[in-house]
Amino acid sequence: MPKVLVSRTYRVAAGLGCTAWLLASGGAQAQAQWKPEKSVEIVVGSAAGGGNDKTARVIQKIWTETKLVEGVVTNKVGGGGAIAYNFVSQKNDPHFVGIAQAGLVTNHITGRSPISLSSITPLSYLGSEPVAITVRADSPYKDLKQFMDQLKKDPTSLSISVGSTLGGTNHFAIALLAKSAGIDPKKLKLLVFGGGAESSTNLLGGHISAMSQLLNNSIPHYKAGTMRILCITTPKRSSTIPDVPTCSEQGGNVVMEGWTVLIGPKDLPPAQVAGWEAIVQKTLQHEDWKKYTQANAWDMEYKNASETAAYLKKDYEQTKNILVELGLAK
Repeated sequence: MPKVLVSRTYRVAAGLGCTAWLLASGGAQAQAQWKPEKSVEIVVGSAAGGGNDKTARVIQKIWTETKLVEGVVTNKVGGGGAIAYNFVSQKNDPHFVGIAQAGLVTNHITGRSPISLSSITPLSYLGSEPVAITVRADSPYKDLKQFMDQLKKDPTSLSISVGSTLGGTNHFAIALLAKSAGIDPKKLKLLVFGGGAESSTNLLGGHISAMSQLLNNSIPHYKAGTMRILCITTPKRSSTIPDVPTCSEQGGNVVMEGWTVLIGPKDLPPAQVAGWEAIVQKTLQHEDWKKYTQANAWDMEYKNASETAAYLKKDYEQTKNILVELGLAK
C-alpha cells in the first residue's frame, strides 16, 4: 500500500509535560476563586453507552465519591454532537459543561453547525484515544489486508459505521486507510448512528460489516470474544490490548487519535475558567480516571484552558485540510 501518514495528535516531551502539569496546577489553584454553587450538568452528544457518555459518567462518579462537584449527565443526541455543543454554548452559566470531541471542529468546517470554537470556552484537554477498525468475531476478514482487498474489489460491498457523524475522526481513519490502499474514500458505504453504542449493537446484530470507532467501543466486545479488532490507529501497539496490531504494521500508515476536551459556555470569566481547571486536575489524578483511560488505551495528557484553545485552533486547520481533500468542507 502507498504510505500515508496523518497525525492529529500533538504531544510534549514527558519531562516538559510533567513540569507544565505542576506549574499549571499551582497556578490554577492560586487563581481558583470560583467553585460550582449548584449541581453541574455534564452535557454529552451521544446516547447512553456512547464513548463520551462513558467519559462523562466516570467523571460524575469521581465527583460524587470525592464530593468535589455535584453533577448529572445530560444526553443531547444529534448532529454529531452539534445539539449538545449548541446547548452548552447558549447557557451563559458555568454550571453547564460539555464533553467535546472532533465534531466540535468538523461540524463547523462542513457547514453542519454554526457553532465554532468562538462559540464556547475551552476548559481543559482530557486526553486522546485511538480509532479501531472492528468486525464481528465470525467475520471472514482476519486482518486489515483482507478487509482492504475486499474494498478494492468493491468499495460499496462493506457497510461501515463511523459513529454519529460523517467528517469526524472515525470517518477520517477509514477514509485515509482507503486512500492509502488506492481506494477512492468517497465511494465507501459509510453509515451513521446515534453513537458508538448503537454502532456496536448493529455490528453484533450483523446489520453492518464493520465499524471505524474510538477504541473504547470495541474493547469490551473484543475481550468477550464477540468482535475482532483488525487494527488500531496508533504509532505502536497498546499495552491494554497488545495482541492487536496497529494499522501501520499492516501497511495502512495512518495515525489518527481522537481527542476529548471539556468545554463551557461562551466567554466564561477567568475566575470560573481557573476554577474548572482546578476541578479537572483533581479529577484526572483520581485512580478511577487512571483505570478508565488505561482500560481504553487513552493517551493521558492534561492541557489547561489556554493550551486547549491553542490545540483546538491548530487541529481546526489540519482537520479543514483533510475535509477539503475528502470534498466535505463547506
